[in-house]
Amino acid sequence: MSKSTNSIRHHRTTPFTSFNRDVPQEVVRRILDHDSPQMTAHYARMHDTTVRRAWEAARKVDITGRTVVFDPDGPLSDAVWAKQRLAQATQALPNGYCGLPVQQSCPHANACLTCPMFLTTPEFLPQHRAQRQQVLQLVTAAEARGQQRLAEMNRQVLGNLDNIITALNEPKDTKHAR
Repeated sequence: MSKSTNSIRHHRTTPFTSFNRDVPQEVVRRILDHDSPQMTAHYARMHDTTVRRAWEAARKVDITGRTVVFDPDGPLSDAVWAKQRLAQATQALPNGYCGLPVQQSCPHANACLTCPMFLTTPEFLPQHRAQRQQVLQLVTAAEARGQQRLAEMNRQVLGNLDNIITALNEPKDTKHAR
């Protein structure tokens, strides 16, 4: 394909605009006949408003499995969004995000699954399931060695993981949100 034809094809389909209209990247990739998602991603530019809409629509649950709802039209919505963006940039965890403001120190260092400020979304279900298996092995091994305190600490984490996995697998329901 000539360079001018390629330029016209990209200009006409405006993939960066398509992403901001909720057109999946795979659809744009096929329209543009790209060989890889990386090539399509090269042309993609998502607006902050697109990312924010997706975040607002995503279900978020705390360590008890309760849905956490943020009012996108509320008076503090911009502040909540700014805090979320900052948390993702500075305190991202392998299975969720810390909801504690950056300026505060965490009394639960390295114990996020027992921290009431921990939030997570369905995208982290594979990590939660894998971590659940690891924690279950720790509980079993601790009990076998008679280490009841270690077993109990890990049982709390195991229970929280069970709550999270169950809640994230359920259909979205904001009636019981806090």
